[in-house]
Amino acid sequence: MTLAIQTSGLTKRYRKVTALNDCTITVPDGRISALIGPNGAGKTTLLRLLAGLSRPTAGRATVNGGTPRQDPAFLADIGYLGQEIPLYRRLSAEDHIKAGAHLNPRWDSALVRERLTGLKIPLDRAVGKLSGGQRAQVALALVLAKQPRLLLLDEPVAALDPLARRNFLGVLVDAVAMGSLTVLLSSHLIADLERVCD
Repeated sequence: MTLAIQTSGLTKRYRKVTALNDCTITVPDGRISALIGPNGAGKTTLLRLLAGLSRPTAGRATVNGGTPRQDPAFLADIGYLGQEIPLYRRLSAEDHIKAGAHLNPRWDSALVRERLTGLKIPLDRAVGKLSGGQRAQVALALVLAKQPRLLLLDEPVAALDPLARRNFLGVLVDAVAMGSLTVLLSSHLIADLERVCD
């Protein structure tokens, strides 16, 4: 079995606070895996370490065969979607698509436009004027357009209503079925995780 993620004794401390302590996990390649824990357990910290957005205090992590780092070659294979759904509220989905095309070597503009059109999300409206569910779908479509090998999702459906959650997770499952994508999904909503995770 090929592993997309492997950690051993991964620890992150911020001065006197230990945000993640002695975390050892493996995530198989090509699967949707769940990351479950109470608030403050270190889920966000772990995902940030795996995405190369933070460095561990101790232990080690291997992601797609390499050490997480701020390097274009490493980052090209990683899709990270934080729980705050980081979009520029004044820009339209089309503006985000054009920016993504300039920043990512394997960007698929047609894929993101097709996904959003299929969901009846207007490409020309500022994302700040879209509903929470529509913004989450825009963010997911954008991160999938990057064509990553590994997708790290931090509570992406926490603020969505049940129908928006179902649509979001449906798009995610379809994306995994279409290609060689591994997903590590953090959530408190266990029923949703049971539906989509391997």
